[in-house]
Amino acid sequence: MADDSLIETTSPQSKLVGRAQGLYGSACQHQLAIIMSMSFVFVDGPNNGSCISLLGNNRSTVPVRKMPIVGDTGVFLLTGGYAIAQTHRADFKSATPLLDAML
Repeated sequence: MADDSLIETTSPQSKLVGRAQGLYGSACQHQLAIIMSMSFVFVDGPNNGSCISLLGNNRSTVPVRKMPIVGDTGVFLLTGGYAIAQTHRADFKSATPLLDAML
């Protein structure tokens, strides 16, 4: 389960713009990969009250990943598309990736 901050930049002092809420779990026996069902709920700025939801395989060892957007509300209603994930840094001993960006 996740309820993580969405911030504008990678700086811990960056402005909070939303929450990443959902769940993820191990999806592969042979590499670091997770299956994600996640909603990005915006709480500030022009996207306040809007949401983007995605579902997909997130293989942290691949530099750039694409995951399909399966739902959206508010200003994103009926936009569709995909999210791009890029790892900023990862602690592979604890298997905890930190995502740099989802666009």
